[in-house]
Amino acid sequence: MSDAQHTDIWERIEDNVNTVAHAHELIRPDEHFELTDDQLDAVRAISDGLAAGRFEFLLKAPTGSGKTEVMFRVAVNEALRTGGYVVLVAPTRDLVRQDCTYFRDRLDGTGLGVGEVHGGISPAERRTMLDGLARGTVRFIIGSAMMISNPPLWDLLDRSALTIVDDVNAFDEREHLRLLEGLDCPLLFASATPNELRTFLERVGAFGNAVSMRAMPFDVLPTKVHRTVGVWGEPATEQLARADGLIREHLARKSRIFVIARTRGDVPKLAKRLEETYGIEVQQLRGDMADSAEHKKRNRRSGVTVYGNSTRVEEMRAFREGAPALLAATNLVGSGLDIPAADLIVITDSDAFGESEVEQLIGRVGRRERPSDAVLLTETTFEKNPSRAMGASGRALSFRPTGMRANSLRFRR
Repeated sequence: MSDAQHTDIWERIEDNVNTVAHAHELIRPDEHFELTDDQLDAVRAISDGLAAGRFEFLLKAPTGSGKTEVMFRVAVNEALRTGGYVVLVAPTRDLVRQDCTYFRDRLDGTGLGVGEVHGGISPAERRTMLDGLARGTVRFIIGSAMMISNPPLWDLLDRSALTIVDDVNAFDEREHLRLLEGLDCPLLFASATPNELRTFLERVGAFGNAVSMRAMPFDVLPTKVHRTVGVWGEPATEQLARADGLIREHLARKSRIFVIARTRGDVPKLAKRLEETYGIEVQQLRGDMADSAEHKKRNRRSGVTVYGNSTRVEEMRAFREGAPALLAATNLVGSGLDIPAADLIVITDSDAFGESEVEQLIGRVGRRERPSDAVLLTETTFEKNPSRAMGASGRALSFRPTGMRANSLRFRR
């Protein structure tokens, strides 16, 4: 592909970015979308480092700072520079779908295709993606954690021009992170709280190539955090009464509200109580829901139990389109989901979540110039759940003999 073609692609991408920014009211009608200085510096530093032959990078960016835009631009740079394909791995199917939409909207009309891989797509859709990859029409693959633990899909990561691991803290250290150490492709890890995985990131060589971002791309009012003490053993449904005033205030503002449960079983109970109390339909999101009607049929044929009559896609669409709207969910929403006008999150049994999880959950609200609130209902449980990657000493768990991935990679090559 010639330099002129690359220029045409980037011009089309910039037009698409502005169209999306206007459609989502991220900028005013008379404004032009521009990256922050932090974003520009991060794209330049990572892209230049990859071109110079460095293989491991860490993008340290707080929630809401626009790291997805940085990952997108680095991915496009590498796909055009190398002529290969780039893989982005996200921890949940919902975030995979959101990232696919993000990439497709910006790549519309460029001829650079985006493939989607997770448990919710059909075998036929996966074959179509693989055919596009073989023909060179698919240049970006966005997949869930199954790409790491499934051997044929892991091979796709290994042969990529770049693999990006979004929200690396959300991946299991034994099932996923250990396997990532064996990859021979360049790696970019993204995290808001990388210190929790410092041992792992140092071992693979990414912590020493950290690129930090701090500035927010838009004017954002800080989220006001309310720590509300409950009673030990208090059911999640009863805890809601302690957030009643803020829930009613935000419903009156036509806001979208997240209510987070510790377990899947608490989600329908919270949804029922919210519907009875506030008189509006409440959407639900939990890990054992099917993505689509076709996915539900496949699971039932395989003997896999699925929850509910609706699907995850339908529930999230209803929540995005409703105003006001309520969503009862597990901590699935903490992994990068961006919902317009989501201004309140209520976390029941908040002590059961790790600090990193709570930070990610709070980051789901307060993305625009609107006041936002987060209610943490505390002291309702004895269960304490620090990050899964942390040991009792507060240091990340070690699961592999000492030896940097970067060194072994360069030796093999």
